[in-house]
Amino acid sequence: MPRDVPIEAAQGIVVLGWKASEDGLFLRVREQKDDIRLVCVCGRSHWIVRENFSGDGASLVLTCHHCGYRGNFLMEGVSLPAP
Repeated sequence: MPRDVPIEAAQGIVVLGWKASEDGLFLRVREQKDDIRLVCVCGRSHWIVRENFSGDGASLVLTCHHCGYRGNFLMEGVSLPAP
């Protein structure tokens, strides 16, 4: 079972992949054996997710669906989807 990680404790993680489901947002992160479930400051785990691709690389931009809290994480090993 994935471990719940508060977003405040997750700053600086590098995301290798992600999956959203009715149970929350699950992240596959560097140097972690198992996926983690990201939990907002409001206690919920449902996020609006955007992948942002720029010249500096890719990032995962999150907004809590409940309270609007925002987070931004570096992504590694991902590429821009084909048109």
